[in-house]
Formats: sequence, structure tokens, C-alpha cells
Amino acid sequence: MLENVIAEMNAYALNVISKAKSNLQKNNNSGELQNSLDYKVDNSDKTNPILEFKALQYGEFLDKGVQGADPNAMPKGSLARYNKAPSSPYKFGSGNFAGKGSLRGSIDKWVVSKGIPNVRDEKGRFIKRKTMVYLISRSIYNTGLRATNFFTDAQKDYSRDINKKLTKAYLKDISKDLKEGLVSKGGKIK
Repeated sequence: MLENVIAEMNAYALNVISKAKSNLQKNNNSGELQNSLDYKVDNSDKTNPILEFKALQYGEFLDKGVQGADPNAMPKGSLARYNKAPSSPYKFGSGNFAGKGSLRGSIDKWVVSKGIPNVRDEKGRFIKRKTMVYLISRSIYNTGLRATNFFTDAQKDYSRDINKKLTKAYLKDISKDLKEGLVSKGGKIK
């Protein structure tokens, strides 16, 4: 069994998860995504352990961002009339964005949880929360979500020398297996 390799994978994963959680704290979120970050090392195949990271589904969208459906659909004079995540693999309005139709409901919960005060229009009248939620949702849908790279950056930070560490751990494991194999067959080790 590749005990040293698995130990390196566990150490790497713990560091990545810790850094990703720290990165998320900077975004002042609810903590749900942060608490969902986890990993698993599957070593059912004794010669090929697999490291898998886990998180709530929207974590990948937050990390990589989401392209807007149509930034030009924003009213003239809008501050954001550009695509906030032009290189993202995800796009609003593409039909393959998970959670279809849940944007407005999520924004409404966010507005309530953040205690966003009433906003006035250009005539000084208060805007209803429902209208504000619509305006925020429209902006996000049309211009997208900027990538935070909370997870990508964490992986980059700890991936620099992981190949060297895994190679060293693999050589230790192979050396140990060879020694144990020779001893069990009556061979001598110097």
C-alpha cells in the first residue's frame, strides 16, 4: 500500500482546504460553502489512490465565475456593461447552468441576510425589495459573476512542489515494499 503517498495527499488536501476557507472569509460570505469544503482520498485501488475535493455545487461557479448572458442588454448608463468572467466555462442563459431559475430567490435571501437598507430611485421614492432583487438579478444575469479563484489560488499555492513530494513518497513506499517482499521470501537485505 502507498502509505507515504496517501499521507502526502492528505497533507496537501488539508492545506488546500484551509487556504480555500481563508480565501472565502475574505469575501464575507454566509459560511455555508466554507463549511462544505472537504476531501476524500480513495485508496480502494491500492496502486492508484485518488484525491477528490468536495463542496456545495455553487462553489465551482464562485471560483471560476460565470459569463453574463448579454452585457449589452443592460440599460445605458449602467456601471457594468461588460462581461465580468469572459473566460469562464459557465454562462448564464446557456441552458447548462445548474440551479436554473434560482438566481432571484438566492438574491432575495442575500438581500434579507445582509440587511440591505431601502434604496431610493432618482425621484426620491423608495424601491420595493422585490424591485431591488430584480435589478440586482438582472445585472448578475446579464454581466455575470466575477471569478474569485478562492479554490484555484489555494491549489496553486500548494501545488508548486507537490510532484516532488509525491515522487519522494512513492519511492519510499516502493523501497519499503521491495524490502518487505525480499524479507518474506527469505532474501537478505544489507
